[in-house]
Amino acid sequence: MQPILIALSATIAGLSLAPFYTFSSSFGWWSVAFFCLLFFLLRKCSHLSLVFLFLAILVLTNLRYPLQFSSRQDIVQIDQLAQKVSLTGEVLDIRELTEGRSWIKLRADSVAIKGQPMVLKSPLLIRLYLGEGDGSLLPGDVIRCKSRLRKPRLFGMPGEFNWPRYLASEHIDMTAWVKNIEKMTILERQEHRVNRRIVSWRSQMAKTIQEGMSENRAYLVRALVLGEGGVIPDTIRKTLAKSGISHLFAISGLHLGMIALLGYRLLLMLYRRFPRLLNWQPPQRALPLLLLPLLFGYLLLTGGAVSTSRAFVLAVLVATFLCWRYYVNPLLLLASLALLSLLINPLLFWQAGWQLSFSGAAGILLWRPLWQYLSRDLRFYFRYPVQLFLVTFAAMLATLPLVLFNFHLFAPVGVVANLICVPIVTLLALPIGFSGLLFYPFFPQLAGLLFQLCGFILDVILSLANWFTSLPGCGGTYLFLSHWQNLAVALFILPMLLFPLLVKTNRLRFIVCCLLPAVVLWQFPLAQSSPVTLTMFSVGQGESMLLRNNRGEAVLIDGGGFYSDRFDVGERLLAPAFAELGVTELTAVVLTHDDLDHRKGLIFILDNFPVREFWVGQSPANLHYTLQKVLSKRAIPVKIAPSGWSELPFWTSGHLSLFNGATPESHKNDTSLVMYYRDSKGNSLLLTGDLEEPGVEKLLEAGLPGPVSLLKLPHHGSKFSATDRLIDRLLPRFCLVSVGYQNRYHLPARSVVDYLQEKRVPLYRTDFSGTLQARYSPQGWQLKHWRPGFFVDISP
Repeated sequence: MQPILIALSATIAGLSLAPFYTFSSSFGWWSVAFFCLLFFLLRKCSHLSLVFLFLAILVLTNLRYPLQFSSRQDIVQIDQLAQKVSLTGEVLDIRELTEGRSWIKLRADSVAIKGQPMVLKSPLLIRLYLGEGDGSLLPGDVIRCKSRLRKPRLFGMPGEFNWPRYLASEHIDMTAWVKNIEKMTILERQEHRVNRRIVSWRSQMAKTIQEGMSENRAYLVRALVLGEGGVIPDTIRKTLAKSGISHLFAISGLHLGMIALLGYRLLLMLYRRFPRLLNWQPPQRALPLLLLPLLFGYLLLTGGAVSTSRAFVLAVLVATFLCWRYYVNPLLLLASLALLSLLINPLLFWQAGWQLSFSGAAGILLWRPLWQYLSRDLRFYFRYPVQLFLVTFAAMLATLPLVLFNFHLFAPVGVVANLICVPIVTLLALPIGFSGLLFYPFFPQLAGLLFQLCGFILDVILSLANWFTSLPGCGGTYLFLSHWQNLAVALFILPMLLFPLLVKTNRLRFIVCCLLPAVVLWQFPLAQSSPVTLTMFSVGQGESMLLRNNRGEAVLIDGGGFYSDRFDVGERLLAPAFAELGVTELTAVVLTHDDLDHRKGLIFILDNFPVREFWVGQSPANLHYTLQKVLSKRAIPVKIAPSGWSELPFWTSGHLSLFNGATPESHKNDTSLVMYYRDSKGNSLLLTGDLEEPGVEKLLEAGLPGPVSLLKLPHHGSKFSATDRLIDRLLPRFCLVSVGYQNRYHLPARSVVDYLQEKRVPLYRTDFSGTLQARYSPQGWQLKHWRPGFFVDISP
């Protein structure tokens, strides 16, 4: 095996291990030195020396991982202030988002608190979100504004997207938010920046595109031509994703390759008109180098996205090798570029764009012998469709595990949709849109007409995508798989990708070696026999819990939710957590009360997971319309909890009861359903919803079915919920509370925390510990909290 493939495999292995385990510095560096020494001493024994090379690179890459995250104390101090500060800094870049929003990359040289400047170790790189933008800011502007700075942090949920790691890969230290540009003061405009002129030109073209056609068409044209994928509305984005063609609207190697091909054809026509040039150098050596300035200009215009930058570097390498007449195996060239990018920025490994671009290209190259062989004797009008189908299918196979891992979406119609849409986009829409870019400085009116034609073509593409997704069974399916199941999918697909390269005598053996562990890994998360567990998910300032037993029954109590519609707790947090925990269906969903921070996350769950029953304490006609809609759509039976205590009939492990103390005069929080669980050995828990003092008094007056060893604090630990009365009456062993980090309500209340400390009752909080899990054990409840990959014991 080539050393470059060994190095790349070791790098990927080291980075994959790093989020779960990193070697200590001293042990790691001694191990690297030891493995390097063995590699040098045993270099004549090729196979053994490569093993030690692999181990040395694995450990070295693992050691580099924590160094990619900032450990600056000034960042921690600013984050802990939890108040607005005054920022002064220079705008480095700006990108538009949906609904008129945008984000700014700001290099802050000064941070002041109440007029007093803080001492910064070095300038801070801040992603500043602008709620309303008018496009007047440009790179080089020096601005001042007031905002609260936040250090990126995880919710602490199983399976969640690692937002801090993504921002670290973009070298962002902190995030901030400002309502609009009127909240900023522009101190200086540096007019002679090259990047400023490029962004200004891009903004002018975006304005021309936006004014010349309908909004949806304009968004698609801007995404395809200018690389502004962030402006595409979520509804359109989901349609494109479910039809499997969203990659066509993300600037990548495909776009750069098509521009290079079109440029090459035009230059070739000119080149052949000059015999002296043909005698000097053949076109295949000279023209690729002449195309590089054009590709570099397009790279700058589209904002220098990581995927486009990788494609440009690959174009530079290919042009150089062609000029030197040096043949390089395409797979080795791709592996070298992947390794180089990870050496420069190891965190790129977890970016979906990096994963999909390299895996897709690798799949196409692995199947190259097959699609070349099958199409070699076909006529042109048959050869191209056959090659396109095989190339698309190879890319889809190679990227499928990563698409499921990153986006949890399977688009079965993707191959057919790409077979139709790829030629239309690459041969019509992209050349016309790129021609508009070229003509814009000289003939703006002609450029506008070209953009409109491009918009018309893309509107046809969108109509095709809508039609494909409307077909039965072709609308895209959400598949939330655990890491083990994603690995099983990859092992299942691997023999198909490598099939053209395998020797016939080894094919069956290799297939068996891949499929057997794939079957084991697929069943692994589902084969675990868990005891009774209560999982309190860390969903920010909201509440969601999952109660499970060892008979496969699972009850979801509330679903959390944010006021903003741009972050769906159900889709982004709960569903991936279910996959990681092996939850494939819910015996019941219980909505304690119809508040946004308990209800909103349930919509996605009810729409995408099998649910046998939905329990609520009020008439379904009084529920929020979004809940009524999804319950009707999925035909989920709705059960209304009767007044007082009632036992839930579906629960077969111990006793599970609901208390409904609502009356017409009750405050909304006091209509919360209360859940009580007790087993035969005395382990018990009480979940109190958002009860306030009147609701708590009514609960205590009604009495409880038994003792309580675990108590979920009412109303996120509010001081108005008579927590002291509950503690004095129930004497729980410990308490749990679901609250958001540095929430604006200052929950749990200081008085409640102090009272629990006085009574020596341990309090475990999701804002400090992340997702909490209480497991049944013979000694009582055993408490754990989530750390990447597994739950860790934190019981006292």
